[in-house]
Amino acid sequence: MEDDDNNDALDAELIALLSDTSIWDEPSDSLEDRVVASIAEERRVVVPMVRRRRAWPGRVAAAAIGAAAAAAVVLVVAPRNNELKADARVEVVGTELAPNVSGRADITKLTSGFRIKFSVTGLPRREGGEFYEGWLKNCDGTGLVPIGTFHELDDATGWAGVSIDEFPLLTVTRETVAPPKDAAQGSSGEVVASAKLGTCPA
Repeated sequence: MEDDDNNDALDAELIALLSDTSIWDEPSDSLEDRVVASIAEERRVVVPMVRRRRAWPGRVAAAAIGAAAAAAVVLVVAPRNNELKADARVEVVGTELAPNVSGRADITKLTSGFRIKFSVTGLPRREGGEFYEGWLKNCDGTGLVPIGTFHELDDATGWAGVSIDEFPLLTVTRETVAPPKDAAQGSSGEVVASAKLGTCPA
């Protein structure tokens, strides 16, 4: 009961205090202007700092976009190996072992050697231990250089690390897998297609 009486007394005293008009003062006419000016000053100090913090990622993003755009231009402009313009194109013909073979080979000189891209039809696909192998041969037949093995020649690419001026005769043979030191590691002699990349002296 004593606590309730004390609370009631405090409430009455507070009400009486708030009701005393002498403690209240009307705000001056300039108060609103001072508040607005103070807020504006705070914005001038704080907002540029916030903008500076946001500007850094923005510049990084712009730089990243620029770099990506430059990379895209490089990717568009730089041709892939498959799109390099060939230096020469030769006709590929079949032999009596494959009379229906016909097509072409595009020859491109690169720093790593000569790329020989076949587009030849008429050969059945060989798989497993059977495959086709490409060769370059010199004019007197004393040198034979392998240029790759293939399942088929519809869309195949061989590589030569020798000059086609010195090895101008191209052949493709039927081959089978052989042990490392077996004589069958050389050409089988079963030529199914051929082409001339250059001329041999008469």
